[in-house]
Amino acid sequence: MNQSYKQNQVISYYMCDRNQQLTLSMLVNLLMEVSENHSAGLGREESFMRERGISWIILRYEFNITRMPTYKEEVEIETFATEYNKLFTYREFIVKDKNNRQLIQVKATFALMNNATRKMNRISSEVVEPYGAEFSKRIRRSTKPQDVNSNQAEEKGYTVRYFDIDANQHVNNSKYIEWLLDSLSPAFLSAHEIQHGIITFDKEVKEGDTVKSIVSKRIKDELYSDHRIAVEGTIHASATFKWIEKSGMELNDGNDQ
Repeated sequence: MNQSYKQNQVISYYMCDRNQQLTLSMLVNLLMEVSENHSAGLGREESFMRERGISWIILRYEFNITRMPTYKEEVEIETFATEYNKLFTYREFIVKDKNNRQLIQVKATFALMNNATRKMNRISSEVVEPYGAEFSKRIRRSTKPQDVNSNQAEEKGYTVRYFDIDANQHVNNSKYIEWLLDSLSPAFLSAHEIQHGIITFDKEVKEGDTVKSIVSKRIKDELYSDHRIAVEGTIHASATFKWIEKSGMELNDGNDQ
């Protein structure tokens, strides 16, 4: 049976954007903190993993967002592992407000990395047994982000800095999300909010790399943005976001924003 874990969280000022809404990158940081606390409570804390020379890496997020929490709001974050196979394990997060209304659902795909070789490890029952997730032989087929339209693409460049590297010796996922969304203009971000998103992480970015964040927008009944993080032409992360206009804003394709 799935071992669920819940944690209350008050949204602090530094977690929010200029509109006092929780940012997507800070949401991911909160989810990872809750995930780590869950693991620690089950005896699978970082020291357990480090002794075995392994660590968790995240390969994919899928977000369904009704609304983002706001400054000073208290929310409940629940998480549980749902299923695993020999290569991947799947975890879900539910964020609710004080009235028990669901605000956000996030599905995440994890894999184990060998810290010495930086390659994926098979997942053993010893590591995942306490979570109560069901074993399945099948590998889930997940929707991938759409390709960027190179004819309409815009891009920004960044250099990976010392403080972008986390304790697992790679760029933290929240930094990728900042790069992905920073390719959109402030006017666009002020006028729109994310309703759905898929992010995939394909390859590590290293300290000193020059990163390009590439984006194009499209309207097919609804407004989407498609993203790539690339280093010297190699794709390291991809994303597609579905956007809705904020109250009082007129929808457009965003090309002039």
